[in-house]
Amino acid sequence: MTVADRLDRLRAVADGCSLAAFGDLRTRLMLRVSSDHPWPQERLDELCTQAVRCFDRADSSAISSHLLGGARGVVNEALELGDNEIKLFVRSDADPSDVICCVCHSLTDLPVLTNAARDVMRDI
Repeated sequence: MTVADRLDRLRAVADGCSLAAFGDLRTRLMLRVSSDHPWPQERLDELCTQAVRCFDRADSSAISSHLLGGARGVVNEALELGDNEIKLFVRSDADPSDVICCVCHSLTDLPVLTNAARDVMRDI
């Protein structure tokens, strides 16, 4: 199964998911996308930049220590809440530059979408 096929399946997991994308945090580029409508590349790359900012904040020692209950480690999931959309970012455990980004419109689908995004990330 290709990365594009996996992203299509990921997006189908949640009715409110309008975009699932695979990107590279180092280059800040989205490499593969599944969406319900075309997104300009600049907007996709901005989504990747937003993921970089989220993980940069989460990687600060004070925040990661708080989120992980004092344990050492990294945070590989982040959310950005907007007025009418939710952005979910899931970073790879194996390669911290790989990221799955999803845009959805309902908190209801978030747990299922998060688990599915983790599974896709492990398979890529």
